[in-house]
Amino acid sequence: MKRLTQDQFFKAVDFIMTNARPLDKKLFEYFFWNGSSLAVMNELCRYQNTDGGCGHGIEPDIRTAVSSPVGTSVAMQYACMVKTPLQHPFIKRAMQYFTSVFEENGKWPLILPEMNDEPHADWWHYTGQTGGGFEANPGAEITGYYHAYPQILRDGLLGTLHDHVFQYIENTEGVMEFHEVLSYLRLAEVIPEPGKSMLTDQLRKIAPKVVTTNPEEWDGYCAKPLWMAPSPASPLYSVLKNNVDLNLDYEIDNQAADGSWHPFWEWGQFREVWENEAKKEWQGWLTVKTLLALHSFGRIDEKVTVEKRS
Repeated sequence: MKRLTQDQFFKAVDFIMTNARPLDKKLFEYFFWNGSSLAVMNELCRYQNTDGGCGHGIEPDIRTAVSSPVGTSVAMQYACMVKTPLQHPFIKRAMQYFTSVFEENGKWPLILPEMNDEPHADWWHYTGQTGGGFEANPGAEITGYYHAYPQILRDGLLGTLHDHVFQYIENTEGVMEFHEVLSYLRLAEVIPEPGKSMLTDQLRKIAPKVVTTNPEEWDGYCAKPLWMAPSPASPLYSVLKNNVDLNLDYEIDNQAADGSWHPFWEWGQFREVWENEAKKEWQGWLTVKTLLALHSFGRIDEKVTVEKRS
């Protein structure tokens, strides 16, 4: 079994401490050096607007400062990773933003017109052509945050959201886009039974059809196995085990010379912003994400002392 060597690990750490966003540095410190969740949240608050939503490049492919449901969902991923309680003002404001957007639109739109106002990835360009119904990405994930923080719920909202979530997955006929699968996986982590088992069973049937299993394709934009099952506790690991093991070997072999892991996608426009800003921000996040996955699977050299949280 391949393991990240001590030298490789510290090259990654040096890259993070030198190049990553302050937010991702604090997230690394939280998991590997017993850092403070408050330090992570202090950085995360910099991305929150007065309406409670988040922008300002929290999702590096979207550079606008304007709040968006997807940007706010990315921010909530960080908040949940460090177990932020409801009492934190960030959580209350973000959840109020989600509720206000849903009440206005009947869903959480994925792409907003304001995204065109600043440099952005090609796939985030607003064309005015959006679906009229529920959008599973990020809708399923956001529904999960109401389970993580049920005190925020207004009467009747959860039932409406569950109608959307379960009807959508039942109508997919076993075919979903991989970001939708990720969104449902985040919901499955927090939804109580029997919903958890129902979603997990569905996702275990869908995932093998969505995941890219050929290592020769992993350097392009695709659904890598490790993205679907980033730890042994992931609900999809049992059906993706062999592919995840290969993916772990692949990531160890494909660490860049500077210690980072590069995004396996790139912009076709705004190239200067991509090269000088967005790409580097993704490198920082992906390096933290990859180290977390490698550690979860016992794939970091045993000589490396890590004060990692359980």
